[in-house]
Amino acid sequence: MINIPVGLQLFSVRESLAKDFMGTLKQVAEIGYKNVEFAFHSTLSDGRFELEYTSEQLKSRMDSLGLRVVTSHVAYHPNLDWDAVIRYNAEIGSEGVVMPIAFFKGKQDAIELAQWLNESGRKCKAAGIQFYYHNHHHEFQPFEGEAAMDILLANTDPELVHLELDTFWALRGGVEPISYMDKVGSRIGLLHQKDLSATAAPVNMLESTTEPVTMESFIGAINPSDFTEIGTGVMDIPAILSKAQELGSVKYIIVEQDVTLKGELESVKESFDNITKILSS
Repeated sequence: MINIPVGLQLFSVRESLAKDFMGTLKQVAEIGYKNVEFAFHSTLSDGRFELEYTSEQLKSRMDSLGLRVVTSHVAYHPNLDWDAVIRYNAEIGSEGVVMPIAFFKGKQDAIELAQWLNESGRKCKAAGIQFYYHNHHHEFQPFEGEAAMDILLANTDPELVHLELDTFWALRGGVEPISYMDKVGSRIGLLHQKDLSATAAPVNMLESTTEPVTMESFIGAINPSDFTEIGTGVMDIPAILSKAQELGSVKYIIVEQDVTLKGELESVKESFDNITKILSS
Protein backbone atom coordinates (compact mmCIF):
# COMPACT_ATOMS: atom_id res chain seq x y z
CA MET A 1 0.00 0.00 0.00
CA ILE A 2 1.18 3.52 -0.84
CA ASN A 3 0.07 6.12 1.68
CA ILE A 4 0.68 9.38 -0.21
CA PRO A 5 -2.47 11.55 -0.39
CA VAL A 6 -4.08 12.21 -3.78
CA GLY A 7 -5.11 15.63 -5.06
CA LEU A 8 -6.53 17.17 -8.23
CA GLN A 9 -5.05 20.00 -10.28
CA LEU A 10 -8.14 22.05 -11.04
CA PHE A 11 -6.83 22.98 -14.49
CA SER A 12 -8.21 19.54 -15.34
CA VAL A 13 -11.78 20.88 -14.93
CA ARG A 14 -11.20 24.46 -16.11
CA GLU A 15 -14.16 24.56 -18.51
CA SER A 16 -16.52 23.30 -15.80
CA LEU A 17 -15.12 25.85 -13.33
CA ALA A 18 -15.68 28.65 -15.85
CA LYS A 19 -19.37 27.71 -16.05
CA ASP A 20 -19.97 27.04 -12.35
CA PHE A 21 -16.96 27.53 -10.11
CA MET A 22 -18.44 26.64 -6.73
CA GLY A 23 -20.66 23.91 -8.16
CA THR A 24 -17.68 22.25 -9.82
CA LEU A 25 -15.75 22.23 -6.53
CA LYS A 26 -18.73 20.39 -5.02
CA GLN A 27 -18.63 17.80 -7.81
CA VAL A 28 -14.88 17.34 -7.32
CA ALA A 29 -15.47 16.67 -3.63
CA GLU A 30 -18.29 14.24 -4.41
CA ILE A 31 -15.93 12.22 -6.63
CA GLY A 32 -13.78 11.69 -3.56
CA TYR A 33 -10.96 14.20 -3.86
CA LYS A 34 -9.94 15.76 -0.55
CA ASN A 35 -7.04 17.86 -1.83
CA VAL A 36 -6.91 20.29 -4.73
CA GLU A 37 -4.35 22.44 -6.48
CA PHE A 38 -5.58 25.70 -7.97
CA ALA A 39 -4.47 27.14 -11.31
CA PHE A 40 -4.30 30.94 -11.20
CA HIS A 41 -3.24 32.18 -14.64
CA SER A 42 -4.61 35.73 -14.55
CA THR A 43 -1.15 37.05 -13.64
CA LEU A 44 0.11 36.47 -17.19
CA SER A 45 -0.87 39.91 -18.49
CA ASP A 46 0.68 42.30 -15.99
CA GLY A 47 1.61 40.38 -12.85
CA ARG A 48 -1.33 41.54 -10.76
CA PHE A 49 -2.96 38.88 -8.61
CA GLU A 50 -6.69 39.59 -8.64
CA LEU A 51 -9.27 36.82 -8.32
CA GLU A 52 -13.03 36.59 -8.58
CA TYR A 53 -13.47 35.27 -5.04
CA THR A 54 -11.99 36.65 -1.84
CA SER A 55 -9.85 34.30 0.19
CA GLU A 56 -12.54 34.26 2.88
CA GLN A 57 -15.24 33.23 0.41
CA LEU A 58 -13.10 30.51 -1.12
CA LYS A 59 -11.84 29.15 2.21
CA SER A 60 -15.39 28.99 3.56
CA ARG A 61 -16.60 27.07 0.54
CA MET A 62 -13.65 24.70 0.62
CA ASP A 63 -14.15 23.99 4.32
CA SER A 64 -17.83 23.26 3.79
CA LEU A 65 -16.92 20.70 1.11
CA GLY A 66 -14.11 19.06 3.07
CA LEU A 67 -11.51 20.23 0.54
CA ARG A 68 -8.07 21.57 1.33
CA VAL A 69 -5.59 23.40 -0.86
CA VAL A 70 -2.30 21.65 -1.48
CA THR A 71 -0.71 24.35 -3.62
CA SER A 72 -1.57 26.94 -6.26
CA HIS A 73 -0.14 27.28 -9.75
CA VAL A 74 0.56 30.96 -10.37
CA ALA A 75 1.59 31.94 -13.88
CA TYR A 76 4.99 33.61 -14.27
CA HIS A 77 5.37 37.32 -14.77
CA PRO A 78 8.51 39.34 -13.94
CA ASN A 79 6.33 41.83 -12.04
CA LEU A 80 4.31 39.23 -10.19
CA ASP A 81 2.74 40.72 -7.06
CA TRP A 82 4.24 38.28 -4.58
CA ASP A 83 2.75 39.99 -1.54
CA ALA A 84 -0.75 39.40 -2.91
CA VAL A 85 0.07 35.84 -3.99
CA ILE A 86 1.48 34.85 -0.61
CA ARG A 87 -1.25 36.59 1.37
CA TYR A 88 -4.06 34.92 -0.60
CA ASN A 89 -2.47 31.47 -0.43
CA ALA A 90 -1.85 31.77 3.30
CA GLU A 91 -5.46 32.81 3.87
CA ILE A 92 -6.91 29.85 1.95
CA GLY A 93 -4.56 27.45 3.75
CA SER A 94 -2.34 26.62 0.77
CA GLU A 95 0.95 24.91 1.57
CA GLY A 96 2.79 26.13 -1.50
CA VAL A 97 3.02 28.07 -4.74
CA VAL A 98 4.05 26.52 -8.05
CA MET A 99 5.45 28.17 -11.17
CA PRO A 100 3.66 26.11 -13.84
CA ILE A 101 5.64 26.74 -17.03
CA ALA A 102 8.47 28.72 -18.62
CA PHE A 103 10.19 28.78 -21.99
CA PHE A 104 13.85 29.14 -22.93
CA LYS A 105 15.66 30.46 -25.98
CA GLY A 106 19.01 29.32 -24.61
CA LYS A 107 21.10 28.52 -21.54
CA GLN A 108 21.18 32.11 -20.32
CA ASP A 109 17.40 32.20 -20.11
CA ALA A 110 17.47 29.19 -17.78
CA ILE A 111 20.19 30.76 -15.62
CA GLU A 112 18.24 34.01 -15.33
CA LEU A 113 15.02 32.16 -14.52
CA ALA A 114 16.85 30.22 -11.81
CA GLN A 115 17.72 33.53 -10.15
CA TRP A 116 14.06 34.54 -10.22
CA LEU A 117 13.06 31.15 -8.82
CA ASN A 118 15.47 31.58 -5.91
CA GLU A 119 14.12 35.03 -5.15
CA SER A 120 10.54 33.76 -5.32
CA GLY A 121 11.36 30.76 -3.18
CA ARG A 122 12.97 33.02 -0.60
CA LYS A 123 9.84 35.16 -0.38
CA CYS A 124 7.65 32.10 0.00
CA LYS A 125 9.87 30.51 2.64
CA ALA A 126 9.83 33.70 4.70
CA ALA A 127 6.03 33.41 4.75
CA GLY A 128 6.08 29.71 5.63
CA ILE A 129 5.07 28.56 2.13
CA GLN A 130 7.05 26.19 -0.10
CA PHE A 131 7.87 27.17 -3.70
CA TYR A 132 7.94 24.67 -6.59
CA TYR A 133 8.70 24.52 -10.29
CA HIS A 134 6.51 22.33 -12.53
CA ASN A 135 7.99 20.85 -15.69
CA HIS A 136 6.72 20.12 -19.16
CA HIS A 137 8.69 18.32 -21.88
CA HIS A 138 10.76 21.23 -23.14
CA GLU A 139 12.76 21.66 -19.92
CA PHE A 140 14.62 18.59 -21.11
CA GLN A 141 15.68 20.30 -24.33
CA PRO A 142 19.48 20.73 -24.31
CA PHE A 143 21.25 24.07 -24.56
CA GLU A 144 25.03 23.94 -24.95
CA GLY A 145 24.91 20.29 -23.94
CA GLU A 146 22.81 20.77 -20.80
CA ALA A 147 19.09 20.24 -20.37
CA ALA A 148 17.25 23.35 -19.25
CA MET A 149 15.97 21.44 -16.22
CA ASP A 150 19.50 20.49 -15.16
CA ILE A 151 20.49 24.15 -15.45
CA LEU A 152 17.53 25.20 -13.31
CA LEU A 153 18.24 22.63 -10.61
CA ALA A 154 21.98 23.37 -10.57
CA ASN A 155 21.36 27.09 -10.12
CA THR A 156 18.60 27.02 -7.54
CA ASP A 157 18.79 26.48 -3.79
CA PRO A 158 17.30 23.05 -2.89
CA GLU A 159 15.79 24.57 0.23
CA LEU A 160 14.04 27.34 -1.69
CA VAL A 161 12.96 25.63 -4.92
CA HIS A 162 11.44 22.17 -4.97
CA LEU A 163 10.25 20.27 -8.04
CA GLU A 164 6.71 19.30 -8.88
CA LEU A 165 7.57 16.50 -11.26
CA ASP A 166 5.10 15.85 -14.05
CA THR A 167 5.99 12.29 -15.07
CA PHE A 168 3.96 12.40 -18.30
CA TRP A 169 5.76 15.50 -19.55
CA ALA A 170 9.14 14.17 -18.45
CA LEU A 171 8.47 11.08 -20.58
CA ARG A 172 7.46 13.32 -23.49
CA GLY A 173 10.85 15.02 -23.09
CA GLY A 174 12.72 11.76 -23.55
CA VAL A 175 13.25 11.09 -19.84
CA GLU A 176 12.44 7.79 -18.14
CA PRO A 177 10.43 8.91 -15.07
CA ILE A 178 11.71 6.43 -12.49
CA SER A 179 15.36 6.93 -13.42
CA TYR A 180 14.85 10.67 -13.24
CA MET A 181 13.19 10.37 -9.84
CA ASP A 182 16.27 8.51 -8.63
CA LYS A 183 18.50 11.22 -10.09
CA VAL A 184 16.65 14.18 -8.57
CA GLY A 185 15.67 12.48 -5.32
CA SER A 186 14.40 14.67 -2.51
CA ARG A 187 14.10 17.76 -4.71
CA ILE A 188 10.74 16.25 -5.72
CA GLY A 189 8.06 17.43 -3.32
CA LEU A 190 4.97 16.89 -5.47
CA LEU A 191 4.11 14.51 -8.29
CA HIS A 192 1.79 15.22 -11.22
CA GLN A 193 0.28 12.13 -12.77
CA LYS A 194 -1.75 11.34 -15.87
CA ASP A 195 -1.27 8.63 -18.51
CA LEU A 196 0.08 8.36 -22.06
CA SER A 197 -2.02 6.85 -24.83
CA ALA A 198 -0.59 3.84 -26.64
CA THR A 199 -1.08 5.72 -29.92
CA ALA A 200 1.14 8.68 -28.98
CA ALA A 201 4.01 9.05 -31.44
CA PRO A 202 6.69 10.00 -31.05
CA VAL A 203 6.73 9.54 -27.31
CA ASN A 204 9.67 11.93 -27.10
CA MET A 205 8.27 15.16 -28.54
CA LEU A 206 11.74 16.69 -28.72
CA GLU A 207 12.62 14.27 -31.52
CA SER A 208 10.52 16.35 -33.89
CA THR A 209 12.08 19.76 -33.17
CA THR A 210 15.51 21.33 -33.21
CA GLU A 211 14.31 24.86 -32.43
CA PRO A 212 13.73 26.15 -28.89
CA VAL A 213 10.16 25.37 -27.83
CA THR A 214 7.94 28.44 -27.53
CA MET A 215 4.47 28.83 -26.05
CA GLU A 216 3.05 28.85 -29.55
CA SER A 217 4.89 25.73 -30.72
CA PHE A 218 4.11 23.98 -27.43
CA ILE A 219 0.37 24.56 -27.79
CA GLY A 220 0.50 23.65 -31.48
CA ALA A 221 2.15 20.30 -30.72
CA ILE A 222 -0.49 19.15 -28.23
CA ASN A 223 -2.51 16.23 -29.57
CA PRO A 224 -5.55 15.50 -27.38
CA SER A 225 -5.45 11.81 -28.29
CA ASP A 226 -1.98 11.50 -26.68
CA PHE A 227 -3.51 12.02 -23.24
CA THR A 228 -5.52 9.42 -21.41
CA GLU A 229 -6.80 8.74 -17.93
CA ILE A 230 -4.67 7.10 -15.25
CA GLY A 231 -4.54 3.34 -15.66
CA THR A 232 -5.71 3.32 -19.28
CA GLY A 233 -2.40 4.11 -20.99
CA VAL A 234 1.13 2.77 -21.26
CA MET A 235 2.88 4.43 -18.31
CA ASP A 236 4.01 2.17 -15.47
CA ILE A 237 2.11 4.15 -12.89
CA PRO A 238 2.31 1.54 -10.08
CA ALA A 239 6.11 1.64 -10.33
CA ILE A 240 6.15 5.45 -10.45
CA LEU A 241 3.98 5.70 -7.34
CA SER A 242 6.08 3.09 -5.55
CA LYS A 243 9.19 5.14 -6.32
CA ALA A 244 7.46 8.25 -4.97
CA GLN A 245 6.80 6.39 -1.73
CA GLU A 246 10.41 5.22 -1.62
CA LEU A 247 11.75 8.77 -2.02
CA GLY A 248 9.89 9.90 1.08
CA SER A 249 9.85 13.53 -0.05
CA VAL A 250 6.67 13.43 -2.15
CA LYS A 251 3.85 15.03 -0.16
CA TYR A 252 1.02 14.60 -2.64
CA ILE A 253 0.26 12.80 -5.89
CA ILE A 254 -1.77 15.22 -7.95
CA VAL A 255 -3.95 14.10 -10.83
CA GLU A 256 -3.72 16.48 -13.78
CA GLN A 257 -5.55 15.82 -17.02
CA ASP A 258 -4.35 18.59 -19.33
CA VAL A 259 -6.60 17.39 -22.15
CA THR A 260 -9.23 14.68 -22.37
CA LEU A 261 -11.45 13.24 -25.08
CA LYS A 262 -14.11 12.67 -22.41
CA GLY A 263 -16.07 15.04 -20.22
CA GLU A 264 -13.80 16.76 -17.69
CA LEU A 265 -15.52 15.46 -14.58
CA GLU A 266 -15.91 11.98 -16.07
CA SER A 267 -12.19 12.02 -16.80
CA VAL A 268 -11.01 13.03 -13.34
CA LYS A 269 -13.39 10.54 -11.72
CA GLU A 270 -11.96 7.70 -13.80
CA SER A 271 -8.43 8.72 -12.87
CA PHE A 272 -9.38 9.04 -9.19
CA ASP A 273 -10.97 5.60 -9.11
CA ASN A 274 -8.01 4.00 -10.86
CA ILE A 275 -5.26 5.70 -8.86
CA THR A 276 -7.07 4.85 -5.63
CA LYS A 277 -6.98 1.17 -6.60
CA ILE A 278 -3.29 1.37 -7.48
CA LEU A 279 -2.41 3.04 -4.19
CA SER A 280 -4.30 0.48 -2.13
CA SER A 281 -3.02 -2.62 -3.94
